[in-house]
Amino acid sequence: MISDIEFHQLSEGKQRRLIKSDRVATTDRLLSDLPEENVPVRVFEESLGELVLDLLETGQYSLVEIAEEFNVRKQDIREIIQAYRKRSKHDFKGRYTKFSLLQDRKGVIRVGKDDGRTSYYTLEKIPYFARLIDPTLCVSLLNIDKRLEKFPELTGKIPAGKAAGIDEEYALVIGDFWGIDPQEVFDQITSYDRKYVETTLMPFPVVEATDEYESVANRFRQPDSTYNRFRIDESSIESLGEHFVERAAEQRVGIVAYQEIAIEFADLKWYAQTKERRLLRTIDTWFENILQTLNPEIEPVLGSEIDKSDESGEQADDNVSLEDRVLSSLSSEPQSIEEVHQSLSPVVAETTDEEDVQAALERLADLGVISEEKKGRTAKYSSESGDVTVISENRGYDL
Repeated sequence: MISDIEFHQLSEGKQRRLIKSDRVATTDRLLSDLPEENVPVRVFEESLGELVLDLLETGQYSLVEIAEEFNVRKQDIREIIQAYRKRSKHDFKGRYTKFSLLQDRKGVIRVGKDDGRTSYYTLEKIPYFARLIDPTLCVSLLNIDKRLEKFPELTGKIPAGKAAGIDEEYALVIGDFWGIDPQEVFDQITSYDRKYVETTLMPFPVVEATDEYESVANRFRQPDSTYNRFRIDESSIESLGEHFVERAAEQRVGIVAYQEIAIEFADLKWYAQTKERRLLRTIDTWFENILQTLNPEIEPVLGSEIDKSDESGEQADDNVSLEDRVLSSLSSEPQSIEEVHQSLSPVVAETTDEEDVQAALERLADLGVISEEKKGRTAKYSSESGDVTVISENRGYDL
């Protein structure tokens, strides 16, 4: 630890290096330039950014509370927090970025609590399940498991308890990436029913563990009041997607980059569900583009009518408008396909078959935009976002 007196005795070059690394503060603020000769200073053992992360790993704190902890200005802390939370738009590497945070700390800064006036931040680590089973976070956060079913299969379904050579290969790759004993990865992956599909990164597992995937998503979702403060439009979504796809085409993305883009687009999805549902269509189009970077040979699985709008002319516009109309007319209470069809305006209902409404509802449910509740062969839908729920015909009995 460097004392006040020792700091002033250092050469100007060493002083500047300490200041540039955010390690030097006066009695009440972080320094960005050389202090006057006799100004009392404090020299942190690590950069203030690292100390803030250490604190956020222990709980949830507001900017004011963090500033008080280190006796610096609230603005000093705000700049560090915002730098860690911002998109790595121009460079995947950097000092305080979401990418570097995922790479070095295996997590990201999230708003854990928000009372509408004050946000409380925390460092949310990638959960154990996701590290071993969903390392890119794309299944948990972007619900791409149904899309992955269209990828070239490397295996058929492997029952839980059974092992295959591909399990060992996967365990070695993921164990090395996270610094986890491959045997531990192997034991976990073989405890699920699973299959593997081919991607540019690795053999990718798709397991039957809906609750676990949902749990990961719940860990990363922030309060709705946080999304209410977002300022997002179609161009910002496209810019983010284009930047990632370009880097993927140049083979400059890996597992961490997919984690970052999954979190980014999950936030966009949750924002759209909260504030501007019309943007879900644009977001989904980019889901497809991102998914194709994992296997450029595949055709778009969902949303192909969007991607081929120039070829199909007005038909694509009709498909878009139908889903928008379904979204706007859907109730928060579960409705059957017939009830949704009847809730459309008379003009639309007369020119639209129930089969078209069903297709639109199924697509929106696959995306997690709406909820689907299945009981036998009957499906009902509601405007609440979520996944498919299967209700037993024999409710009340042990099955």
